[in-house]
Amino acid sequence: MHNPCNTKNFTTLKQQINIMQNEEQKNYFSSPQMTLCKKIQEALKPFLYIRKVEKKETLLIAGDTCKNIYFVRKGAVKQYYITEDKEFIQNFFFEGNMACMFDSFLTQAPTNSYLEALEGSEFWVLSYHNFQKICEASPEFNQQLALCMSKMNNHRVNLLLLSDAMLRYQKFLNEEPMIQQRVPQYMIASYLGMTPETLSRIRKKLTKRKAA
Repeated sequence: MHNPCNTKNFTTLKQQINIMQNEEQKNYFSSPQMTLCKKIQEALKPFLYIRKVEKKETLLIAGDTCKNIYFVRKGAVKQYYITEDKEFIQNFFFEGNMACMFDSFLTQAPTNSYLEALEGSEFWVLSYHNFQKICEASPEFNQQLALCMSKMNNHRVNLLLLSDAMLRYQKFLNEEPMIQQRVPQYMIASYLGMTPETLSRIRKKLTKRKAA
């Protein structure tokens, strides 16, 4: 039986991580597709398995513990929570991203959020068991993963800190055009922390400006 956690694979992983550490950190995040996450994915391939899901299939349910990191090969995933029977979008993940509730994954505590496929999707999956084995053999990996997580969280926080809804939407258009093409408008409104009606008004204003 194939054992991904053998000495040869750990040696290869450590070599890949050393290469990553010798590059400038800014280059890791030079593209919307999260360059660092792609590099991690390449180094981790011997430790991953493939999972395919249908549209609207749930990867994680609130109240459960997150036991996997999903590297998105194809498709899209939304992260959301529900309060008072209303859905609030926290994040989207596309090709090259890592879909995971990291706080739950790292602590193995229950999460309040859901992960659901927006499209038929395919993932490379890293289990918590293999994650532990990798970190024991190569603590540098945990550090690199933390950098990627920090960048993802900071991007989201910086977007929501913009109090002006118009500026928030314009920043979104400039930095995340893929979402606009692949996600319904009502989900985008939730992601941006506004109502669908507010988003509709903003879109109309921008259309009039372009036409003027």
